[in-house]
Amino acid sequence: MHSRQQYSPRSAGNCGRPGLGAKAVAGAALGMVVALAAAACSSGSTSSSSTGSGSARTSAPASSSQAAMSALGAHSLPAQSSQTLPAFPAFYDAHKDVVVVTDAFPRAAAAAYHANYAPSLSAVQPASQPAWYIVRGPAASGQIAVLGSEPGESDYSPLWLTAIVKWKPGVTPKVLTSDNMILSLAKKGQLTVTRTAMVVNAPVLPKP
Repeated sequence: MHSRQQYSPRSAGNCGRPGLGAKAVAGAALGMVVALAAAACSSGSTSSSSTGSGSARTSAPASSSQAAMSALGAHSLPAQSSQTLPAFPAFYDAHKDVVVVTDAFPRAAAAAYHANYAPSLSAVQPASQPAWYIVRGPAASGQIAVLGSEPGESDYSPLWLTAIVKWKPGVTPKVLTSDNMILSLAKKGQLTVTRTAMVVNAPVLPKP
């Protein structure tokens, strides 16, 4: 994929027993915190003062940024290192993203996705999160999970409401590549979509 993350695709289609697995990778998460803290603190602050016909803008001294980083504890974190993350592809609007499943609720969902059981996710209202769609039962060859959002969209969240998709008897499955396609076929009576109370933390990895 790229130098910082590698992935091994795992099929999410035909998910009677979903084979989506991941453990949270602490090193990568800490690296993200370092990067975010550095970006936030390096921007500096500016101040302006009126001088009659114009204004002067001065940058905050570099020591201010260093002090802010020290207050955040960024210097106590280890340097970011490359990690191999268990990940799998998922469709979004006919193209593929890559996601990592780290945490889930309830316990049955954590077991199904081989993820961390996160009781605090019980506080999340599933309906407030975008949906990801898992096909169970008969499925077309090459079917994988389908995302209802991705980074850059106004409703993106790494927390997903899990929706189960099943083809109606007598309907020939086709590869589903977007949530709009799924919902359209559901309206035509070709498949069913069942929204569950399962909440899964599955961030979409940044594209190289």
